[in-house]
Amino acid sequence: MKNRIVASLCCLGVAGLVFAFGDLLIDQENVIFKANQEPEKFAALTTSGAYYWWAGRGFLGVFLEMVGTLGLYFHLQQTKAEKWAFAGLLLTLTHQLLGMGVFAIAYFLFPAAGALYQNGIPQAIPFVTMQGALGLFFALSLVCTMAGLACMAVAVQKSGKLPKLSGWLALLGFALIPVPGVIVQFVANITWGAAYFWMAWHIVKTMAATKLQRNEAIGRLQGVLKD
Repeated sequence: MKNRIVASLCCLGVAGLVFAFGDLLIDQENVIFKANQEPEKFAALTTSGAYYWWAGRGFLGVFLEMVGTLGLYFHLQQTKAEKWAFAGLLLTLTHQLLGMGVFAIAYFLFPAAGALYQNGIPQAIPFVTMQGALGLFFALSLVCTMAGLACMAVAVQKSGKLPKLSGWLALLGFALIPVPGVIVQFVANITWGAAYFWMAWHIVKTMAATKLQRNEAIGRLQGVLKD
């Protein structure tokens, strides 16, 4: 079971790497949030080949996040912090389900609007601005992310089964993602990905120490029986 949990947490770490290096594919992803202010830049970005790779990698990243979140909850399930972990699970899964929608919009709708704009149909731009329902959808995903990670951070700290600061490190990384700048977003994703690799490594070390203690106990018992 613990091996599967380690693998799940590594999925979260890999997700961080997927998002981090994916952000290097385009100059500045914040342009997609300024379609009404800079429609030319929005259209140029969303119709580029690199953009499709950037948006497409989101599906893989979110899927890996879902796998890892379930593994983290299973690890915390039998601790005194289970209620916090369960709340974090529900909120984080909500974020991830919304996240699939976010990347579906980014992958399918934004390029279509950009292409229409470039072909002389500026009326397409209002459908992809961050005002109204679309902006609310993106904001709801972000709020669920922060709330879910905060609950998980409390659960990790209270559980005593993982490094106390690892959950807060993951929260810090996600909190930095909305900050403009490719380098900032790269560092942000690396940060939260590293937090989950840290958790996985802690479990591996704990398993190794437990196995060593068990082998030493067996060795002492065998020595007593021989005497």
